[in-house]
Order: sequence, then C-alpha cells, then structure tokens
Amino acid sequence: MAIPGVGPVVAAGWLVSTLAGAAAGGVAGSVVGALTQAGVSKEDADIYAEGLRRGGAVVSARVADTDASRLQAIMDRSSVNVRERAAAYRQAGWQSFDVNQSPYTADQVRKEREMYMRR
Repeated sequence: MAIPGVGPVVAAGWLVSTLAGAAAGGVAGSVVGALTQAGVSKEDADIYAEGLRRGGAVVSARVADTDASRLQAIMDRSSVNVRERAAAYRQAGWQSFDVNQSPYTADQVRKEREMYMRR
C-alpha cells in the first residue's frame, strides 16, 4: 500500500523498525501509532493496519533521490488503491481498525485475496 504523505518509498529507520516489530509481534496497534507519528492521518493509519490484519503488507525502501521516481512507478503498478480498498472494507461493515480483532487466518487471507483478484 502506498502511504499518502509518506509514499511507498520512505527512508528506512524508526518507522521501518516499528512496523517490522509490530508485524512480528502481532501488535498491529503499534502500526497505527508509528504511521500517525510519521504524519499519516489516523483514518489512513487505521486502513493500513486493517490491511495488515487481513494479510497485506507495507513496503518501505531507502533509495537514492535519482531513482525515486522510477521505483515509485514500479511500486505503483502493484500497489493497492487505499481509497477503493477502504470503501470495500466499509461496504462490508468495517468501521475502523480494532486492535482486539485477531489477524486473519491463512484461509481468510486466501479468500480475501481471491475476492480482490476478481475485481
């Protein structure tokens, strides 16, 4: 997912460490905090955290300024449209990220991916 205001190409550092630690430890709520500290709105951070809970990924890379546009274009070809995904989540009844919800099982992740591949 591309992060508005930060973009999919961000400098490695505390954000990457926090996101990696949160994903490894299953503490998706930490992701919301890390993203909002990086300047992402709470609403968008909730969407990213929900995407992670459903088996998605956030990609971050440290790249030279001269390569940023080219690599941004490559990442954009495979990224999720966050607004469309949020609308789909809401249409299915989702309101906001809930840290108490369990991560999706492998079967749920597979079904989720199949659903979006058909669109």
